[in-house]
Amino acid sequence: MSHHAGGRYAVRMKYLLAALATAAAASSAAAQSAPDARIEALLSNTGSFAQPLALPAAPSAAPPAAALAPAPVASGALVPPGLWSTLSAPDSATLAWLGARIPGLDLGRVRVLTFADADAIFATAADRRMSPLDVFSDSAFRGAEIYYIPKEVIVEIFARYEIRVLTPISGTSTDGRPFSMQALVLGGGRVESLYDLSDFDANNPMFPDYTYKFSGRVTETINGPGDLGIQGVWVRDGFFTPRIERIVKISPTEGRVETNYGSRVKPVMPISRR
Repeated sequence: MSHHAGGRYAVRMKYLLAALATAAAASSAAAQSAPDARIEALLSNTGSFAQPLALPAAPSAAPPAAALAPAPVASGALVPPGLWSTLSAPDSATLAWLGARIPGLDLGRVRVLTFADADAIFATAADRRMSPLDVFSDSAFRGAEIYYIPKEVIVEIFARYEIRVLTPISGTSTDGRPFSMQALVLGGGRVESLYDLSDFDANNPMFPDYTYKFSGRVTETINGPGDLGIQGVWVRDGFFTPRIERIVKISPTEGRVETNYGSRVKPVMPISRR
């Protein structure tokens, strides 16, 4: 090989080695940057990956139980407009009894709610998946009209519908005395539950966690939709007897029970046919 040929060969080898070194450096940099680029793309949901890294799909939440499904939006009044004017007043003995049990009750505004009309109201409530809080705080009971539901109608309605209320319609007290709700009076901004015992402790099968103390007259004041103030119910809780003061609906499926000792969130169940 001539001196000139050997020089040209050395130059070519020098350039070839330099090119190989540059390519190797570029490949190493790309390999080092690829994980960072992939992580950045995953975090920012951007980047040029044709098929980004896929995370396992989270299991879909189980559908809520039918009993806890929120009430659908429904139109129309729960209590038909004009119903009150079609109803009869109680007899004089019943009015006198109501006046003695509920001082200040406007007796001239009291009308007897028949089973047929009560059944229509609770059938509508069941169809709309309304809770007892929704029904007993309805706008129809916030006005001057007053509806008296006698004992026999209460028994028939509660036999036909599952109505989870704090005030049981009948039972036996913890000291062995039978009791029953004699009347429900709805209207004038209140719900009145009248019992045939004055003060008694009893268990409520709808709410079996505690024993409750009831007055002979339990008054629920309607503060607004789904919001009832309560007088006449206590909870027996060991050494303490908290007084229940309010139940307010805080979501389609939950209500907050407030006492003078604190509050607790409980499920709100819709009325249903048995």
